[in-house]
Amino acid sequence: MNNKNLITDSKNELKKNYTPRIYLSHGSLYDYQLMPFFNIASKCGFDGAEIIVGRNRELSDISFIKFLSKKYNVPVMVLHCPFNSWKNEYWPNKPHEKLMKTVEMARALEAKVVVAHTALSGETEYKNWLTDELPAFQEKYPDVRIAIENMPRRYVLFGNAGRFIFNFKKIPFRYRRKITYDIATHTSDKDIFNPVEIDILNNSLNGIEHLNKFNYLTIDTTHLGTWGCAPGEFADQINTKIAHVHLSNYKLGIEHRLPNDGMMKFNDFFEKLKGVNYDGGITIECDPNAFRNHRNFDETRTQLIENMKFIRSCF
Repeated sequence: MNNKNLITDSKNELKKNYTPRIYLSHGSLYDYQLMPFFNIASKCGFDGAEIIVGRNRELSDISFIKFLSKKYNVPVMVLHCPFNSWKNEYWPNKPHEKLMKTVEMARALEAKVVVAHTALSGETEYKNWLTDELPAFQEKYPDVRIAIENMPRRYVLFGNAGRFIFNFKKIPFRYRRKITYDIATHTSDKDIFNPVEIDILNNSLNGIEHLNKFNYLTIDTTHLGTWGCAPGEFADQINTKIAHVHLSNYKLGIEHRLPNDGMMKFNDFFEKLKGVNYDGGITIECDPNAFRNHRNFDETRTQLIENMKFIRSCF
């Protein structure tokens, strides 16, 4: 057998034996404080944690997060940038400055991936930074992969007036969201309300041609559901490095379900990941309402363990 065949057989053996590292996102239980979150992640046997940083003091405290990670033996593998709408005394207001600080925090915690959102809803300064400055910034910190996340695709009712209302941040989000719905749930009877896309796709960074220009990508499966796109089909279009996966399921109009509860099938998607020798982790990132009762520790633990087994069974 020649060397080329040996290399091919070795790669095939790696694919066959690949077992994903599965992480739990604090976003799945965001009204848990960090101590019970790390506790449940440890009790379930997760390989690590993903923390959405910056919402409050606790989620900005490197020493405290490091203490809990060591206490419960759950490494922090991924940090998610603060949402752009979050404003407090612990973080800068500009999205690109939040990203830069998250990278610093990741290095202190020895997390290898930072997840960042694309620039949407007219965030021109952030969009320009992502396209013009991020490549050089990434080169400075090769030990942390800055992985841009594909985002949902939604319509807003009432045309440009609706788009203006939605983008007017002084109106609480719970009101702004009432005039939106996702692409996958569009029906012709909604056309009388003159729906338009919230973000003009050609001007955003959320299209596949823009995402492929980034060095690293986070694939969020439930967000693909809003496009009516199967994860396996999306993976076929990726020609950049997939650094991370947010795994949750989708029902029509309902995002961030538990992986084993929804319309999406993941076997084909996972085969595609193996095919490109994916070496990252898979984070369960659902909504707390996806659990039967997320305030019940034992019941939530049972459901999380079920979903870890479900993910591994798909491989």
